[in-house]
Amino acid sequence: MDPTTAGGALAAKFGVAFAGFVGAILSLSFLKGLTRGQAFCAVLTGFSCSVFLTPLLVAYFSLPADVESRYGVAFLVGLLAMNLIPGVKAALERLLAARSA
Repeated sequence: MDPTTAGGALAAKFGVAFAGFVGAILSLSFLKGLTRGQAFCAVLTGFSCSVFLTPLLVAYFSLPADVESRYGVAFLVGLLAMNLIPGVKAALERLLAARSA
């Protein structure tokens, strides 16, 4: 990617965030039965995980530090982080049921 153009510089700066956001949005197709609020929280979770965990994962697994690798990792983290939402949802429902009983 050529960072000398305005579009290239913008993509280099926000590419990881965009890739993670797209991954988080696409993962909604795998989650069924969510309300709008839960879907928003699911996208926010996937997006946040991709933005903050991508540099950690690239460094930890000694992946290539080029732009394309970071975009791919961000997309996958955004896509896969959503698998946590059903488990968290079930755990919160059990916790709330235990407190109300």
